[in-house]
Amino acid sequence: MSAALPTQDAAADAFDPFQSGAVERVVATSAAQREVWLADRLGREASLAFNESITLTLAGRLDAHAMRRALDAVVTRHATLRATFAPDGTQMLIGVTPPMLCPLDDLGAAQASDRSRRLDAAVMDAVETPFDLERGPLFRARLFRLGASDHRLLLTAHHIVCDGWSWGVIVSELASLYAAACDGGDAPGLPPADDWSDYVRWEREQSSGASGEAHERWWLSRFPPGDVPVLELPTDRPRATQRGFRSRRIDHVMSAPLVADVQRVGGALGASAFATLFAAFAAMLGRLTAQSDVVVGVPSAGQASSGLGRLVGHAVNLLPVRTDPRAAEPFSGFLRRTAGTLLDAFDHAALTYGSLLALLPVGRDPSRLPLVSVMFNLDPSVAATDAFAGLQAAVQVNPRRYENFELFVNAVRLADGGIRLECQYSADLFDAATVARWLRCYETMLGGIGRDAGAAIGSLPLLAQEDEAELAALRGRAVAPAVGGLMHDAFVQRARAEPDRRAVRDGHRQWTYGELDARSNRLARALRQRGVGRGDRVGICLGRDAELLTALMAVLKTGAAYVPLDPSFPSARLAFYAEDAALAWLLTDASAENAPRNWRADAASRVIRLDTDPSWL
Repeated sequence: MSAALPTQDAAADAFDPFQSGAVERVVATSAAQREVWLADRLGREASLAFNESITLTLAGRLDAHAMRRALDAVVTRHATLRATFAPDGTQMLIGVTPPMLCPLDDLGAAQASDRSRRLDAAVMDAVETPFDLERGPLFRARLFRLGASDHRLLLTAHHIVCDGWSWGVIVSELASLYAAACDGGDAPGLPPADDWSDYVRWEREQSSGASGEAHERWWLSRFPPGDVPVLELPTDRPRATQRGFRSRRIDHVMSAPLVADVQRVGGALGASAFATLFAAFAAMLGRLTAQSDVVVGVPSAGQASSGLGRLVGHAVNLLPVRTDPRAAEPFSGFLRRTAGTLLDAFDHAALTYGSLLALLPVGRDPSRLPLVSVMFNLDPSVAATDAFAGLQAAVQVNPRRYENFELFVNAVRLADGGIRLECQYSADLFDAATVARWLRCYETMLGGIGRDAGAAIGSLPLLAQEDEAELAALRGRAVAPAVGGLMHDAFVQRARAEPDRRAVRDGHRQWTYGELDARSNRLARALRQRGVGRGDRVGICLGRDAELLTALMAVLKTGAAYVPLDPSFPSARLAFYAEDAALAWLLTDASAENAPRNWRADAASRVIRLDTDPSWL
C-alpha cells in the first residue's frame, strides 16, 4: 500500500472508458481508493481481504419483488455501487443503473441442519469470491427463504466502494425504500444522496495548501525520522518471510454492567467511551509485548469529517495512533493523554495512511505491514429495526477469511448495553486459543480499571480466573529440596544402584546409567585438569542429543555452572552471550556451526569438541 500510487492525471491514453459498456459518467478516485486499488493488485488473497459482507435477518412476511425494487433504488441513488475502475485505478466509471441481480434461494423444505450448512457455505462463498475491479459488479446481493416468516439477505461489496459507515446508510435507506415499494411507491421522501465527486473535491482541499501542510506537520511530529516503533506481538508460529492474509474471527461478549463501569470511568476523567476502550486496549498490548511505545490503527470515517453523511463509498482513513503505556503510570493519567492524542489524530485525519508512509523513512519488511499491524474500532453497528414495513431486521457483519492486519478488533454496541468484540486475526501467526485468551485479558483489565482507574498500568489484573487456574496447574506441586543435596546427586545414586539400567536412547545409540556416569566422569576430569572448578562458568553449545547429557553432568560434577547456548542462534549473538557470561571453557561439536568464537583473547584454546577431542574420549 505504500508503493508509488497512480495520480489522477496518469490515465492510460489508450483507455476509453465508454468502450467498456454503458457508462453514465467518469469521476476521479480518491487517494484512499487508489491505495486500496494498489493493495488489491498484490494477489488473490490480498484482494479478498477487501471483501465486506453483512447478513440481514428479516423476520416477518417478506415481499421479494419489493426487496429487489428497493435494492435497485439503493444502487440508483449511490453511484459507487454501480461503479467499475480504470486499469490504472485513477478513474471510477459510473455505469447506467442495471437491474440488481438478487437470486432467491428457497431453503424452506430443507432440514434445519442443512439450512444452516447451506447458509454458512453461502457466506463463505461471498467472502471468498473475488471482485473484478475493472469488470464489476462490485456490489452483490442474495436472498434466502428459510420459512414463510424467516429470510436472510446477504449483501457483499468490495471495500473500494463501501466502508462501515456506508453499510449503515445502505441498510437505513433499504428499509425506507422497501417500505415504499411495498406500498407501490418509489419515493419515500429520502433526501438526495451525497455525490462522490463532492467528497473527492473536499479531500483535495484538505490535502493541499496550508491545511495539508498542517496535517503533515502534525503527523511528522508524532513520528520523527528514525523513530518508528514496531509492535512485536508474541506469535504462536514464526513469522514467514512474506506476509500472509489468511484470517479467522473470534467473537467475545462483554456484559452491560462492565461497559457501564468503563463509561463511568471515562466520563469522570473527561474521556469518551471510545477513548477509554482504546486506551485500555493499548495498555493491554503494552503488557503483552512489554513495550511502552505502541502504535494502533484507528479507522476514521471521511463522511463525518466532510459532512457528507449520506455518502456511500470508501471514505475511511487509517490513523496510526501512537501511545506510550508505561507500567508505573496510573491508567487515569494515560487515559487523559491518550484521549487528547485521539482528538488531535481525528482533527488531522485528512492525511491518508499511504500519504503518511510516503513521508516517513519506514523500513520495508515483506513479512508485515509498515507502521500499523493492529486495528481497533468502536462500531455503533446497525441496530435492529422495524422500518422494513412489517419486518424486524437485525444485522450481522460476516467474518472475513482474509485480512490485512494481524489483529483487527471491532467493538460492536449491543442492544442490551453490552459490547461484542469481533476480532479478526492472522491465522498464519496466531492460534484461536491465544486470541481468545487476549480478549479475556482485555475484559479482565477493563474490570480492574472499572474498580480503580488510578491503579498503575502494570498492576492492573490481566489474566481471567480460568487462565489463572490453567497457569497454576502448570506450576506443579511444590517439593522441598533434599537437605545438602546437589543437582546431579540423584543421577549418581541411581548409576551406583542400577548401573546396567538404560538411561538414555538417542536414535540407534543408547547408554546405561553406568555408561553415562563414566562418560561424564571422564569429561569432568578433563575440565578439572584445565582448571575448571567452583564458581566458573562453562558454555554448552550442543544439539539436543545424548552428548548434551554428558556435558551437563560433567560440568555439574566439577562444581562449575553451565551456560546453555542454543546452536540455532546467530553466531554473533552467541559470541555476545559467551563474552557477557565470561565463560571459562566451551563444550561443543562439529554440528554446532554457529558456536561462539573470539569471546575472549584465548577463546580458540578454551574449546573442547566432544566429537573429536582425544583429551577426554
